[in-house]
Amino acid sequence: MLEQTAEVINTASDGIWVRAVEPSGCGTCGGQGCASRRIAELFQRKPRHFLVDCDLSLSPGDRIVVGIVRGSVLKSALRVYGLPLGLMLTGALLAQAVQPGDGPALVGMLLGGMAGWLVARGGRPVRPVVLRREDVNLLHMKKG
Repeated sequence: MLEQTAEVINTASDGIWVRAVEPSGCGTCGGQGCASRRIAELFQRKPRHFLVDCDLSLSPGDRIVVGIVRGSVLKSALRVYGLPLGLMLTGALLAQAVQPGDGPALVGMLLGGMAGWLVARGGRPVRPVVLRREDVNLLHMKKG
């Protein structure tokens, strides 16, 4: 399971909206005086919000750990990149076999690429799930 710390932005009927919490540049500290953190802030991207499945009672500002299944990243990449590329090549080869020449191959490649793009867009996106709260108060835990 791939995990990432996130902050709850808003709640919705079908889940919660979260924003990924970006670590410092090197990922080891969040210190204010850290030079790598300052450099990372210069090139920081616009924050992205994600809809996450959740069974917990959370409110905006809560920090949580979200996760997705490891294989889902590879499957999504193959669907988004591999399928259109494969259909582009297949379309070009089929068009070349039916009518030799560069023009038909180009048309077949474009048609195959568009078909792959449409099929890839139609897939169900993978939604992360909330694994646990990050802000667990460790002071109340008893030694036992």
